[in-house]
Amino acid sequence: MDTVRPPISRPIYYTPPPAVALQTASLSTDSIIITSFQRAPFCCHEDLVTMPRPELVQVAQSINGRLPKALQIACGDDVEDADIRRAIEVL
Repeated sequence: MDTVRPPISRPIYYTPPPAVALQTASLSTDSIIITSFQRAPFCCHEDLVTMPRPELVQVAQSINGRLPKALQIACGDDVEDADIRRAIEVL
């Protein structure tokens, strides 16, 4: 007697994008500030180094949107790309 096997259902795995958290010490308030992002604003160091200025500023602004005023990254027209990158990497 032949029997028909039902198809094997496989579970669907959901992998959320990696979240990122920054931990910064505040000496003025003697506290630790945790800033979280639902996903990393850039891929890796190489991505940051090769990024054109408009994208670099967008990353800095994205980070600034989650940081306290005192920790925000300067990214105005008078700030060099290298300085913006360095400030991002310090975080």
